[in-house]
Amino acid sequence: MTWKCPFCGNENLDDANFCTKCGAKKPESLTTQSTSMPTPEPTAQPAEAQQVVSQDGSTSVQVTSQAGSVAPQGQPEASMQAEEVKNEPATVPTQPAQLEASPEPAQVSAPQEPSPAGQEAQKYYIQFINTPNPQFNKTKIPLEFDVFPSISLGRSPENVIVIPDPEVSRKHAIIYYENGKLEIEDLNSTNGTYIYDGKMFQPVKGKVEIQPNSVLKLANNTVVKVVKD
Repeated sequence: MTWKCPFCGNENLDDANFCTKCGAKKPESLTTQSTSMPTPEPTAQPAEAQQVVSQDGSTSVQVTSQAGSVAPQGQPEASMQAEEVKNEPATVPTQPAQLEASPEPAQVSAPQEPSPAGQEAQKYYIQFINTPNPQFNKTKIPLEFDVFPSISLGRSPENVIVIPDPEVSRKHAIIYYENGKLEIEDLNSTNGTYIYDGKMFQPVKGKVEIQPNSVLKLANNTVVKVVKD
């Protein structure tokens, strides 16, 4: 059902207390009639701003909400929206906390320096000066301390360097490289081990340090020289 506005003649829904065109209030006689009759549920309508002309000629703006209620005069629509937002409970999004394990610092290992023994072993040789077998003269054999901790000399094939001399003992002598220096030791050979001191060959007793270009004699006929490349 509708009621007719006595001011502008606009047809309004029965549940509207104000004219949707001019904003005039619904007469009380029509209000009592409408309350005695069941009214259907109001349909939602968009808010409309209406100008109301008062008797003194001034105009005012009234905002009709979707439920048909009229906002107070002079109050902007934004305040109503702000009030609705204020009444709504604030929702805080909850997200599971993500804990990331900090990566452990990478451990950098310093490069290993080659041992002095392996570094210097590539530079030392034994050069045959005189042997009973002439084909070995001036032959150079490397002292590979990076392979052998100590290098044995003798007539037996089990030695690192085999000396082709019948007067050389089977296990005649041994050469070491320790603490950055070369040393030779006689292994109680039958005919002895000797080192040239610039004047004569001196017998080797225990461990004796040898230098590059040192001349050694094994037994009576084999003479070798320690050279550094």
